[in-house]
Amino acid sequence: MARKRTTPPRQTQARGAKILSAYLENADVFRTAKTNGTTPRGPAVLVLRNRPDFDKRDFDRKAKDLVRLGQEGRLSKAKSDRTANNVYDRKRGTTRTRTNVFRDRVIRRLTKNERLTQRHGTRETNQYLANKALVDRLYDGRGPIRARGEGLDPDHIHELQLDGADTYANLRLMDAWTNRQIGSDIATALRDVPEGTRVIVKLVP
Repeated sequence: MARKRTTPPRQTQARGAKILSAYLENADVFRTAKTNGTTPRGPAVLVLRNRPDFDKRDFDRKAKDLVRLGQEGRLSKAKSDRTANNVYDRKRGTTRTRTNVFRDRVIRRLTKNERLTQRHGTRETNQYLANKALVDRLYDGRGPIRARGEGLDPDHIHELQLDGADTYANLRLMDAWTNRQIGSDIATALRDVPEGTRVIVKLVP
């Protein structure tokens, strides 16, 4: 019987290596099964830990929700679908991601007139000025992010790649760098896990 991994993969422990926020505790089981063409028994055990470059508050909130969802038996590896987050925007006549629609709705709610009135009025009369730091981070999140604190993303509380629903109720704002990196790390950790496999999540320091 393959021994369960209790530490991150060796490459993540090497000096100067990037610390992963997600790795599979029983990766050897799934790697072996994939090589042999067999189906592994039991769930995939996804281990999450904070990275020094993450927004700790956002990571903790995200990780705790995934631990809870795993305990409730609601996590499984979903089929990869790049269009799963797409919705038709009737006003624009184009297809957009639900996360971008959500971002724009939040911006409109915070500014009323979006950026048109940002140079007018006072903090008391102009919602953009009152919420400037938050709105600017939302706009910055539309582009590339190189570090925490540069932008905000709408994040799926229950990850789409873990069979979460693509609904507005499943979205909340999160530090963009933390969101994108943890999502990428989870995808990498689950690459050898078959679709439909149940996933449980552990949180380690």
